[in-house]
Amino acid sequence: MFQNVNLLESAMNVATLNAQVISNNIANASTPNFKASYVIAQVHGDSKDPKYVTAKVIKDNSTSISNDGNNVDVNTQMALLAENTIKYEVLTRLASMNFKRYADVLKGV
Repeated sequence: MFQNVNLLESAMNVATLNAQVISNNIANASTPNFKASYVIAQVHGDSKDPKYVTAKVIKDNSTSISNDGNNVDVNTQMALLAENTIKYEVLTRLASMNFKRYADVLKGV
């Protein structure tokens, strides 16, 4: 019954981690030799019946965009943060809709 809620919760946790990682990248945009990290999400279950989502943080050691060895592009990170914020808002709305449905069932509506 609560499988959708569990899936949404795990997806929201991944989005929260992603926001933290992006924020850390932005905060270190002027730190010499800092390398940006990214969150890779993995959906478990099959495409028609996903069960939950997990995340893996990876560091991008392959590039440098400045002479000090830093590879953070603030514009890219801000765009990623905006995209992640929209995803999180959608997930919270879906969770809210699910809880409303459960409440309606319990009320007998």
